[in-house]
Amino acid sequence: MHRSIRLSTLALTLTTVLAGCASAPKSLDELPRTPDASVEEILKNAGRYEGAEANLLRLHAAQTALNNGNPEQTNRILQDIPQSDLPTDQQIRFSELQATSALALGDSAGALRAIQHPALRQLDIRPLAEQLRLQQLRADILDTNGLFVDAAQERVYIHSLLDAGQQASNSQAIWESLSKADTPALQTASNNATGEFAGWLELALITRKQRNLDLQIRSLQAWKTENPNHPAANQLPDAIQQIEALQASRPTHIGLLLPFNGPLASAAQALRDGFLAAQYQAQSQGIAQPQVTLYDSTQYASAMEALNQAQRDGVQWVIGPLEKEKVAQLASAGELPLPTLVLNYAEQSTAASSIYQFGLAPEDEARSAAIRAWNDGHRRMATLSTRDDWSQRANRAFTTEWQALGGTIIGQELVDQPAAVANQMGELLKIKQSENRANRISSLLGDVLSQPTPRQDLDALFLAATPLQARQIKPTLAFQYAAELPVYATSHSYQIDPTGMQNTDLDGLLIAEIPWLLDRSDPLYGEVTSNWPQATGALGRLYAMGIDTQRIFARLPQMRQYPDTRIEGATGELTLDANGRIQRNLPWGQIQDGLLQPAAPSNSSPL
Repeated sequence: MHRSIRLSTLALTLTTVLAGCASAPKSLDELPRTPDASVEEILKNAGRYEGAEANLLRLHAAQTALNNGNPEQTNRILQDIPQSDLPTDQQIRFSELQATSALALGDSAGALRAIQHPALRQLDIRPLAEQLRLQQLRADILDTNGLFVDAAQERVYIHSLLDAGQQASNSQAIWESLSKADTPALQTASNNATGEFAGWLELALITRKQRNLDLQIRSLQAWKTENPNHPAANQLPDAIQQIEALQASRPTHIGLLLPFNGPLASAAQALRDGFLAAQYQAQSQGIAQPQVTLYDSTQYASAMEALNQAQRDGVQWVIGPLEKEKVAQLASAGELPLPTLVLNYAEQSTAASSIYQFGLAPEDEARSAAIRAWNDGHRRMATLSTRDDWSQRANRAFTTEWQALGGTIIGQELVDQPAAVANQMGELLKIKQSENRANRISSLLGDVLSQPTPRQDLDALFLAATPLQARQIKPTLAFQYAAELPVYATSHSYQIDPTGMQNTDLDGLLIAEIPWLLDRSDPLYGEVTSNWPQATGALGRLYAMGIDTQRIFARLPQMRQYPDTRIEGATGELTLDANGRIQRNLPWGQIQDGLLQPAAPSNSSPL
């Protein structure tokens, strides 16, 4: 199926050639203009000539085919034209046709190669309209290849050369590209950017780095004061305008519905303290915050009863409940009396627009593992999981995401029987077959030593297991001659231990972990951990979740309307899916001397 392309920016101004013309054209500008000649007639006419004349006619046949909506035919014709033999202007047109047809056919990598042809370094020899068309094409191709910052920069470069109508759509396209870029890429680009591009990057980073809605508004006002003549200053991107609208209509009274008694009391207290810490941070900077009323969910027969009480109390938004059964009650209730952000995930789907779901699901870590492994260049993986429900859910989420990316699963093993792990890994790695081959070589060649090697079609492993089970994996891999095989694991696979003693045998393991516990760079980390030292350990995940809850609840309508919205949170990079579920993309650490340290960046460009 052909890829849909914005015709307003990418369509070529193509002409057709009258078959049987008296003499062959010598340049692009000499091609006769007639609506009657078909591709076949042009190619037949090209057959009457040799060399430059024949190449030019075939080039024009290729662009006529593309203009007719036939990129496959365009590619076939281009294969018969030696691009290096063409003059520069025709090489440029060749690259444009090749890139556009590849993009239409979904070959984004091929389109990128075509648009990077050396001839395009001399694009300034062509008319301005053609230059702009090609640069817009290049931006679209960069965007399709996940090079979002580069795509935005390309559009910024041509912005002042466009007419007023085009500038409005170009500004929106710049913002859409920046919205899809990850925060480290934005920050890296911002460090060296100048001019209008620097202003765009600063604007994008306000929506990521300033996590509190009120602080975002304050930073936005400062940005507009400092950039009065920036293209975005007079017409802010739609998503930014909505931030201003959300701040103006923000609730003034919210309710926290949590189980302050019973087995989940410590979790509830951590969530509450994290939420209120984020609230107090904004208050300390002179920014008024909503009134907060606490409700103990264990004191209500049902979650709906608690929501009705909150509504009678004048509450405008509810955060909670946490208990899975109460979340299920609300998810199946249809539209709720108040907009509600529940702090767990329901198994059933809901179409209600008044409910949002947020939790620390293992599925988020599994999806992050698939993305990280893919960006690291791996394509063939196997999975190791246990029979525990969370592990099976993680395994399914990884497999689904991995296959959606285009990866291959070549094996899946359950590793919850310690005595069987060594044999399972040997079978997975096909070590026995390799040992047999090594023995045959030694018997044939005498003293020549041949070491067994694991199968070569396995790039890496995904692991969803407990620390006890995980500690078997790395030593077993070393025993099976596969010590260097990368292993991507969920955070369940290690223990937070400042001495590193509890993570022996895990060195080299790659682990998805929340930023709060990995880089500890959150503005609230020092204050929260000094007041609640337990926030440095496993319970820190719930403190971080409470902080993120306070930061995002007022922005949920924006996240629903603009799915590309990303928020850098204490629990990961947060987005909202079509079902109202917050999803997290997590950073990666690697165990070194028993301690989890931030892992090196991926070798490949991010998705």
